[in-house]
Amino acid sequence: MKKFCLILILFSINTISYSQSESNKKGNSLLNKINSNKEDVAIKDLLIDAKDGLLEDQIDFLMKEIQKLNKEFENDFTNSIDKLLKENSNYLDQLENEYKSKLKDEHQKISELKKSVDEILKIKDLELKIVDKKIDEINKNLKKLSSDEFIKNFKKDLKKQLESFKKSTIESFEDQLNIKIDTAKNE
Repeated sequence: MKKFCLILILFSINTISYSQSESNKKGNSLLNKINSNKEDVAIKDLLIDAKDGLLEDQIDFLMKEIQKLNKEFENDFTNSIDKLLKENSNYLDQLENEYKSKLKDEHQKISELKKSVDEILKIKDLELKIVDKKIDEINKNLKKLSSDEFIKNFKKDLKKQLESFKKSTIESFEDQLNIKIDTAKNE
């Protein structure tokens, strides 16, 4: 459409130029005849005014065509821009919604992981407290074991247990065999 209008304008300009040059030739020849005859100068002015009026009419027509083409172009351009803006706005809104949903999902996953890590840390702290208590107990027991009094008491208890084991073993043998064993020599 635009190319056609441009070709039409160029064709009109060429036609106008050609017709103007033809008019000029005729007008000039008439003017020359008038000048050469030196008849009426008013006819010369009339011919020049007619030539100027024809040019003005053609220029006005071309200006109107250019303005019409310009308005069509502006309307088409504005409509195209509006359409692109709407499409881009819709696309951007869609992208924004997708990213928001992804961010929510990721935030939820991170929150769940954080809760899990917090639970693991609580369990670890409890286990460490238990281990610390056990270590304290072991240290206390080691202190008790290394003390001289504990060793003396342990030896006494061990002797008592051995004596009672010895007596119970001897008594069980005596009962089973119906004999009496003299243990006074062994001590």
